[in-house]
Amino acid sequence: MISLQKKLDTSQYLWCDEAVLIQVKNGKSALTEICSEFDDENYTEKANLMLNGKPLLQGEYPFCPTCSAWLARGYGIEHIDCPELKKIRHQINAEYENFQTAVENIAPLLELLDDGFYVVADAKVYPTNGEEHYFANVPDELAEQSAACNRYYSSAFFTVTKGFPAYLYPTQSNSVLNLERAEYYADIIDKKNAPRAIAYHEYGFLCALLDGHHKAYAAAKKGCMLSTLVIIPMSGTVKRADSSEELAFFSEICIPAKELSGFKGIRPKIKKRVKFSTYENIFIDEKNLNIKIYPTIEELTGIYAAGAEHLTITENLIQQWLESPEQENHNRLLCVLKYYAKTKPEQAYQIAKKIISFAVDNGELKTLLIAAYRVISGKKCEESENLILEYIINHDKTNSAWEVCTSYWEDE
Repeated sequence: MISLQKKLDTSQYLWCDEAVLIQVKNGKSALTEICSEFDDENYTEKANLMLNGKPLLQGEYPFCPTCSAWLARGYGIEHIDCPELKKIRHQINAEYENFQTAVENIAPLLELLDDGFYVVADAKVYPTNGEEHYFANVPDELAEQSAACNRYYSSAFFTVTKGFPAYLYPTQSNSVLNLERAEYYADIIDKKNAPRAIAYHEYGFLCALLDGHHKAYAAAKKGCMLSTLVIIPMSGTVKRADSSEELAFFSEICIPAKELSGFKGIRPKIKKRVKFSTYENIFIDEKNLNIKIYPTIEELTGIYAAGAEHLTITENLIQQWLESPEQENHNRLLCVLKYYAKTKPEQAYQIAKKIISFAVDNGELKTLLIAAYRVISGKKCEESENLILEYIINHDKTNSAWEVCTSYWEDE
C-alpha cells in the first residue's frame, strides 16, 4: 500500500521541480537492494539493485564519502518479467498531466519497494555519466564512476557538494534501442508536458534508469535535460548539533523525522552474499548525440561549491570578482564560466569577453584568461575571430592563451 504523506517545499533544490514524501506499507520487496558484509580490508561494501531476484545494477561502494563507487550493468530490465512496469507503461509514455497524477500512475511500481519512507521527485537529469559520455555506454566489467560518490570534493574551494539526482546509469542493454521509437520522443522530449522517465536514486549523483531509455536517447540527441520521476530512498538520519531533533535525509532533501508517521529509525540492512556477473553491452555511436553541452560532475558541483547556484550573475558581480584580490572569487568566476559554457553558451561568451578585456596575461588571472579564450574560440563568428586575431597579433607562443587561440582554425 502506498500513502502520500506530504508535498515538499523544493524551492531550494535546483534539480527538482516538485516532490512528495510517500510511505510504503506491505511492500513486495521486489525492487530492492541487497548488500554484502563490509570488507574491512578494502573498506568497501558490495551491493546490487535487484528486481524480481535479478540484478539491475552491480556495485562496489567505498566507505569514504568522497571516493567513487565501481559499477557494472546488471541482467537487463528488458529480460525481467515485471507486470507492474507493463501495467503503468501506457500512462507514463503518455503526455504528462501533473505531478500528483504521475505519482498515482506509478503506484504499482512503488509497491515493489521495501517498506519504509521514500521521496518521489519530478527532477531534471542529464543523460550522461557526468564525464561527457552517453550514460548507457558503460563497460561490461566493474568500472569507476566519478559521479557515484556521496560527496564531490572541490579542490578550488576545499569543500564538498552533497550528492543529488543529476546523472543516469542504465538498466537496459543498448542492443534493444529502437531508433524510430527514440525519434518519436525527440519531437516532444523538451516540452513541459513531455512524458517522464522513471529512475531510482542509486548513489551520490547517479540514478538507475528503470524506464525511459528511448526518452534518454532522444534527450541526448536534442541536447536537453530529461524530465524524470526519481524514487529517492532514505539515505540516513542525523541529529542536529544544537538540539536533539533528528533529521531524515533523502539525497539532499532533509525532513524532520518527527514528520514521518510511525518512524522508528532505519532498519538495518540484511546482509547477503552478493555475486557479480558479466553482462555484455554494445556501445552506441556518440557522434550524433549532443553530449558535450552537458556539464561534467566537476563543472556541476563547481557551481554549488562556489555558492553561485542561487546568485544572479550580473555584469557588476563579474566585475567585482575580476577586481577582487581574493583567489576564491576568481575561482567562483571560473566555475560560472565553465558551467555556463555548457548550459548558457551565449551568457558564457559575454562573460568571456569581459574577462579578456580586463585580465592581464600573467599572474593569478592566467587560468581565467585561458578558459575565456576557450569559450571565445568555441563560437565561430566574425567577432570571435577578430578577438582571437587581436590576441595573436599582440602576443607570442610564450603567452598563456597562445595555444588556444592559434588552434581556432584547426577544425575548419
